Amino acid sequence: MRQIDQAYPLVRAIAPDLPVERWRSFATALTGASAPPGAPAGIMTVQNDRGYIHGLFSYAVKEDLRFGRILSVDNFVVLDLFNVSDAASSLLQTMEDLGRTLHCTAIHTNLRECYAGTPAHGHPMLGFFRDEGHDVDGVRLCKALAGDKDNMSRPLTVAGNAE
Repeated sequence: MRQIDQAYPLVRAIAPDLPVERWRSFATALTGASAPPGAPAGIMTVQNDRGYIHGLFSYAVKEDLRFGRILSVDNFVVLDLFNVSDAASSLLQTMEDLGRTLHCTAIHTNLRECYAGTPAHGHPMLGFFRDEGHDVDGVRLCKALAGDKDNMSRPLTVAGNAE
């Protein structure tokens, strides 16, 4: 639990309104005894020699329509006041090593919008990914549904279910 709590300030950099209880629940579900059996999942960190966390990502092995077995990466964050490049490179290498170890054919990474700018127009993170051979392969959209009664699931009237 100590490392989960230590990582919370980093996670707040990409999810400022996230309650600590939600982070603990999420991290414990991926790393603790309640982690789902079967497909590997977890959280990887990069730390300095004193054990301070400078970056992290969560991952899960999933099946993808085009690539088959993939390493799906979320919550990628790096906070290093002096050397963002080394921390990011270390996490990217860890991501690749993990994907190969888990026999994945590709790595899919979902980056927060704050990292989407090019190095010339905002954050350099996308450049770090491209330097390591990652390409933009699509766009992920999100519509939050919690508490929105107008967006509750309704039966389809035109389209049928895919069976």
